[in-house]
Amino acid sequence: MYFYNPNMNSREEYYKRADELKRLIAEMKKCGQIDCIIEDYDPESFEEIAAGHELDPERGARCHLCYRLRLKKTAEFMKNWNDEYPDKRFDFFATTLTLSPLKDAVVLNSIAKELSEQYNEKCLETDFKKKGGYQRSIELSKEFGLYRQNYCGCRFSKSEAAYREQGGVNNE
Repeated sequence: MYFYNPNMNSREEYYKRADELKRLIAEMKKCGQIDCIIEDYDPESFEEIAAGHELDPERGARCHLCYRLRLKKTAEFMKNWNDEYPDKRFDFFATTLTLSPLKDAVVLNSIAKELSEQYNEKCLETDFKKKGGYQRSIELSKEFGLYRQNYCGCRFSKSEAAYREQGGVNNE
């Protein structure tokens, strides 16, 4: 598993989510040996691509730039890893972002496919929220006692989530 989320609104949130991933992997021993690679917290990369897009709505251009940033870093990591460790290859890359009803799986998969071709590495096109996937994620989160949040992690999404919780209308 590879964890890279430079959009997190704080170092604490970043490592809280990374620790949850590591904890879940440890609990899922039935899946066999799963290694977890956690990148260093890198908020500057996100702030650079978000500049000028501070007022974009959820699922807008800022999100698309964030998708590209995160998926590109993942594809690059995979390519470098697979070149260096051919006996421990990753088969494909994907993103759990397609689980969120607030994220655009079509755009995510389009970016992943483009990067797959660019880096000559396979991507797994997904829409994890389909076929009850989002509801199942809620059930599994309860079963494993996972930390869940109602925003992607960036400061913009956090503000929008707070606005929705206070009875505001989401501008999607």
